[in-house]
Amino acid sequence: MEDRKSDGKNPPEWKPELKYDFDPITSDDDIVTVDLGGTPIQCLKIGDALQNLRTARMLPDYRKHIPSIRNMEMDHDDVIICAFTKSGTHWLWEITSMLRNEKADYHGKEKTSAMLEFIPAEVLRSLPKPRIYNTHFTPQCLPKQVFDKRCKILFLQRNPKDVLVSLLSFLKGHTFIDSTIQWEEFISKYMELEVESSLLNWFYYTRQWFEFLKEGHDNIYCLSYEDMKEDSVGEITKLAKFLEVEANNDLVKDIAVKCSFQNMKKAAGSKQETFAINNKEVAQKITNFTYRKGEVGDWKNYFTVAVNEQFDALYAKKMTGIDFKYRYSN
Repeated sequence: MEDRKSDGKNPPEWKPELKYDFDPITSDDDIVTVDLGGTPIQCLKIGDALQNLRTARMLPDYRKHIPSIRNMEMDHDDVIICAFTKSGTHWLWEITSMLRNEKADYHGKEKTSAMLEFIPAEVLRSLPKPRIYNTHFTPQCLPKQVFDKRCKILFLQRNPKDVLVSLLSFLKGHTFIDSTIQWEEFISKYMELEVESSLLNWFYYTRQWFEFLKEGHDNIYCLSYEDMKEDSVGEITKLAKFLEVEANNDLVKDIAVKCSFQNMKKAAGSKQETFAINNKEVAQKITNFTYRKGEVGDWKNYFTVAVNEQFDALYAKKMTGIDFKYRYSN
């Protein structure tokens, strides 16, 4: 991948590595338009997974990739972390890796190296054990054998207001939306979003998971971002029990320290090579919008009283029957 040079005044821009083949679009394909402000984005829709046509070759062609993921072979001791975008997936992935390896050492690669959306099934399958996959997919796109072999699933949630504040920076950083989009335009457009997307639509994604959880699955462990922030040691201890791994108090405390937000952000710098980017300045830029603040309640700096009332009304409408109570402050 060719680096974009800096002129010393403006930082170099991140450009995705377009390394996969992508077949031509046909009349049989479902193409949807996503408008979150600025230039609308054309996406290929497979089930509820979206592939941005502008950067389609950054990922495997979903028309082939999703079926291959669905049919991927799994082992009973494989673990999958499931969460909506910007809900703490990196955080939980590192914690889980440390628990399963029984030592407080960071994983050698970035979590996208084991992400169902990004990596071909045969590569995922060849990863060394203990395998910890991660995804923003809903249950309908997970490997079928996850349920046949009762693999452990970790379902992580975060309050939607903090998620959306963080999501804006993330989408701009990954060039999914224009870099000039301001919060007011984004949140207005977001509350009008109707596309059934596991990647973008928090309301849709969360309803899909809650409907699935109603069926009763004792191989799924539910976690809260806010609970983990409040009591990392306690939550890590409970997670270790679910994962059936030995973790004494010293190990749990070490993991909690290593996986604090600031320490995680520092550690991400050692994984720049896994971004497939040679330019350290660009890799640091990606780290910055991936690890933004990690706070609970930062949404209060963005939501006006009027927007907050609109959002609460939308939540009440779209989440009818869902009685989970999100925490919006410490």
